[in-house]
Amino acid sequence: MKKILLTVIFTFILLIPVFAAETGGTFTIGNNNLTPTPMTTAAFPGTDFLWGGSLFWTKEANDQSGIEIGFTTDPIMKNLGYTNFYYNEDLFSIEVGPFFGLFNTLESLIKSGISTSIRVNIPGIAFAEFSTQSTIGGSLVAVGDYVQEASSISAGFYVYNAICTLMLDTKRFSRKDASLGTVIEDYTEYAFITDLFQKNVPYTAKLKLAYQSRVRTIATTNIQSLNNVVLGTDFQIKPFEFLSIFLGIESSLYSFGYKEDTVAATKDLLTFSQDFPGNFLFNATVGCSVDLDNINN
Repeated sequence: MKKILLTVIFTFILLIPVFAAETGGTFTIGNNNLTPTPMTTAAFPGTDFLWGGSLFWTKEANDQSGIEIGFTTDPIMKNLGYTNFYYNEDLFSIEVGPFFGLFNTLESLIKSGISTSIRVNIPGIAFAEFSTQSTIGGSLVAVGDYVQEASSISAGFYVYNAICTLMLDTKRFSRKDASLGTVIEDYTEYAFITDLFQKNVPYTAKLKLAYQSRVRTIATTNIQSLNNVVLGTDFQIKPFEFLSIFLGIESSLYSFGYKEDTVAATKDLLTFSQDFPGNFLFNATVGCSVDLDNINN
């Protein structure tokens, strides 16, 4: 049932943008994630390829403002649909709108929330940005209740043909499970990103060095974590004026983690497979966007 509903949502969003200014999506898959079900041993398999994706539709009202409608799914935040209204100026930009957790549990098919984002610019010199998302009424009372939370703060500066950014990104999905109790999925990333570009060149490259931490807490007694030092590379290629193609991969340079049972007072370090694919932890992304206003130009 859940897969059918997700298929309907993806199809609906794909059919919306007949007259949109821009539409597109991404698909991500990889084994650099915690296992989909709680680990029973400290041996990390690295054979679970979890996936995520996004679809979006953007329409400008004028040069400064517009609307974006989209749907995202990933191993941490699960399923989320959103509508954001944005306004841009040279010195600042703001984005705000509702979002909805969709079909994440059978008991709570839809959960509402709100997202905001503020960016302050000193054109050509530096910028700072803060964004947050949170479910409204964030309490876990009945089985199936859940809360989606995310926040990001970044600051950067411009150099010749590059933008350098320091970023802190966090995500949390908390839910009330019938058999496990309260389960909390946490994701934290500290990153330094260099965005390389050049005028009149139809591609850009983005380099990322980051530390990522994924933690699953089950009923406060069972804690599982996967931590990575990650190197990532993203490319955006624009073969035509109306089409942009995204390609990206991030792989772990060093991984460690643990499985802790606070009741039994045990804390075991994770062991990693020496065979492929368990010895190569990665997440890869592919996507595209289409500017339908320019498709016939």
